[in-house]
Amino acid sequence: MAYGDGGPAASTASDDLGGAGLRLYALVERPGIRLVGEISPSTRPVWRQALAQVSGQSEHICFLELSAITFVDVAGASELVRTAQALTERRRLVLERPPPELPRLLDLFWPELRTIEVAA
Repeated sequence: MAYGDGGPAASTASDDLGGAGLRLYALVERPGIRLVGEISPSTRPVWRQALAQVSGQSEHICFLELSAITFVDVAGASELVRTAQALTERRRLVLERPPPELPRLLDLFWPELRTIEVAA
């Protein structure tokens, strides 16, 4: 079993082509998860699981620690946005240290989205 920030991995997916895959780890000090790898078609099921986990939490703020994410495709960003749009007005997702393309995609396609906060 893999361990990250003190919690067991919720799930993993490997790229069929030997790529980075995607791994999830529970955060210890705050509600949310840490993701390691890439968000692409081959890792989409794990990404959906991660989004379901954070959106299902009862806390008003949930964290996605993304410093070890090497790539996010537009479809992955779209799934993040759909999850954030489904949150109640008082809830928020905080993206910690996302890869540079993710904030750019969010600013370009969803500039008015208030339920996602980017923390560098």
